[in-house]
Amino acid sequence: MNQPAYKKNRVLHLFLLVLCSLLSVIHTNAQIYGDSSKKFKVYLEPYLMFTSMSGTTGIGNLPNTFICVPASKIFSYLKIGGMLYGEVHNDQLALTSDLFYANLTQDASGKNGVLNGTATLKQFWWELEGLYRVNSWLEFGAGARINNITASADINVITPGGGVKMSGSKSNTWVDPLLVARLKKVINEKWLFQLRADIGGFGVGSQFAWQLQPDIFYRVSKLLQFGLGYRIISMDYNNDSGGGDRFIYDMEEYGPQIRIGLNF
Repeated sequence: MNQPAYKKNRVLHLFLLVLCSLLSVIHTNAQIYGDSSKKFKVYLEPYLMFTSMSGTTGIGNLPNTFICVPASKIFSYLKIGGMLYGEVHNDQLALTSDLFYANLTQDASGKNGVLNGTATLKQFWWELEGLYRVNSWLEFGAGARINNITASADINVITPGGGVKMSGSKSNTWVDPLLVARLKKVINEKWLFQLRADIGGFGVGSQFAWQLQPDIFYRVSKLLQFGLGYRIISMDYNNDSGGGDRFIYDMEEYGPQIRIGLNF
């Protein structure tokens, strides 16, 4: 199966999952962890994502380098990482912030004339969003994701005369506008099921970007809650201005998450 068709089918399946989840909660009247006050509350959530990566990066005159990091080996490749989610909300509005940083080094796959080598990605995302609660289970909003990606490659390239060693590094920063939806369902004031989805880019930053994030939380106390979830985020960014300025980042990252929430 070719890669574009595979990606389209995957997006279609994820869209159907979101639609089914929407239909499953459309008749519920759950309270959102007691958010019935106009007073703003603060929520902080450090989390850990076990990231798998699959996609292509292109730097300057180097051939496109294919990267695939399985979740089982993420700690072998991860040099440093940090994630922090924050939210200020009341019964009607929510202002959110999501910080993500990771530094990974991966063996380059033998595609596009690449014999072997390594590729390093330093990733920084910062999502800022505003959400409006339509009813007890549904919020809509908009925001932006600031992306700063530094890609480096040290590879051996196949040529008629044999292998040639090539290296390069490039950093790009861009902003993706986002449209966001978030669904919530609470059971017995202890369990919270949440589904967040966004689409963005629209050629302003990325050609197209999308994200899907289902989570389940258990409220231990008024202060503390624990969560497990899964996250899929895809960005197709192409700044192909030619020569040494070329930068391509067409990547999907996905994997389970462990989250610890603090309510103030």
